[in-house]
Amino acid sequence: MGTLGTVLSALLAFDAAAAASRYKRNAVLWAIIAVLLGSAYVFALIAIALLLSARYSPVAAALTVTAALVVTALVVIGVMAGLNARDRRLADERRRRSAMRTRSCARRSDKHPAQAAAAGRGDRDCRCRAARTEPGPQTQRRSIVWNSALG
Repeated sequence: MGTLGTVLSALLAFDAAAAASRYKRNAVLWAIIAVLLGSAYVFALIAIALLLSARYSPVAAALTVTAALVVTALVVIGVMAGLNARDRRLADERRRRSAMRTRSCARRSDKHPAQAAAAGRGDRDCRCRAARTEPGPQTQRRSIVWNSALG
């Protein structure tokens, strides 16, 4: 975790106007790309329908193209449902792990982190979080011993 100076300098280095301009430009370009690809898609469907209508009746050709598009849409819906279920499962797992850490931290600490934050002390009262995020002298000593054994 950086100092307050590094965080402030990073915020000052961020040019919001340039970022907004870049986002607007990209949005317009993506809109143009979408219109062009949509037009190409429509003309490809017309070409496929005309090709099929030479062999089958025009109604059968249109129904064949429609059926193919419906099947493709159902496959995309299935993929989206699977991805959403995976995202929900991962979010539940993250919440569960966070709740376990908070309970463990509250048991080890004199005060709950929320109470410590309300008192203006932040996470300093939570010894388990501090031990988890900041390497102590024992960790540094182990790495020095390990590196000297390798070297």
